[in-house]
Amino acid sequence: MRGLKRSGESGINWIRELGRTFEELLIVDDKGEIVGRGEKLWERYPCPEAVRAHGELFERGESSFEFEERGRHYLFKGKRVGKLGVFIREEITLKKEVEELKREVFSTLSHQIKTPLTVIRGNAEMALEFGIEKEEIEEIVKKCAEIEEILKGLQKLFERSGRFPLINLRPIALECIEEFKKRARQKGLEFKCSLKDANLPAEPTLFKQLLINLLDNAVKFTERGRVEVELTEGYLKVSDTGGGIDEEIRERLFEKFVKGRRSNGEGIGLSVVKEIARFHGWRVEAESNKGEGTTFTVYF
Repeated sequence: MRGLKRSGESGINWIRELGRTFEELLIVDDKGEIVGRGEKLWERYPCPEAVRAHGELFERGESSFEFEERGRHYLFKGKRVGKLGVFIREEITLKKEVEELKREVFSTLSHQIKTPLTVIRGNAEMALEFGIEKEEIEEIVKKCAEIEEILKGLQKLFERSGRFPLINLRPIALECIEEFKKRARQKGLEFKCSLKDANLPAEPTLFKQLLINLLDNAVKFTERGRVEVELTEGYLKVSDTGGGIDEEIRERLFEKFVKGRRSNGEGIGLSVVKEIARFHGWRVEAESNKGEGTTFTVYF
């Protein structure tokens, strides 16, 4: 009998030591006490979900709950083992961030589809009203292709495996610039470019959307002077000589739905830029002085 008692005490001590040694392992009894920790589960992780998960664990044999602590997210998966319950803690912060990033990029980037769709609808309506013209059909085909490219980029975003293909960003930048040169000339703006080969891991469609958004702002908000684009393997820089960014929105410039007094858009474009940059592990910064223009720099 004495040997059995010693064996039982030894087993309890071993369980206590196990619970103290491994932070990711929580062994609890039916009262909620964490073995070896001297506190209850819901005292260590104060949330209603911990109380619910404990009760469910001893009723059904398994349960789970999530808990956020100091900006970090944890998932606790529990199994009942005899008279005790065991929760294994897994950090899911990165998973949560990726899910949030996907939702954010999807909602912000999807607005880019509206522009080509508007052109398609307008040309289609004109074709129906006045007869089909070759140029109108070509424009419809072109805008349909743009939508396809945007959707491909979104699909790759959701299928991301943690690696991007190594591509040269220079040809993509040239393609984007050609689209805006005509608009710049119509406003009497000078367009300067300094583009070097930049072979970097990136998603082509998303990089194109990033640059289009920056160029669109530069041309739209510059009435005289010039727009400049510089590309190296270290950074992408888009500068203009426009009126500058309104002081009251500079701190929140990259937030969704934030826009200046002169903007007639939705205030989404720069939030798209930031999300795409963050998705690639890049950093984007803005410098602006009232009446002296604005420079956006994306550091790779």
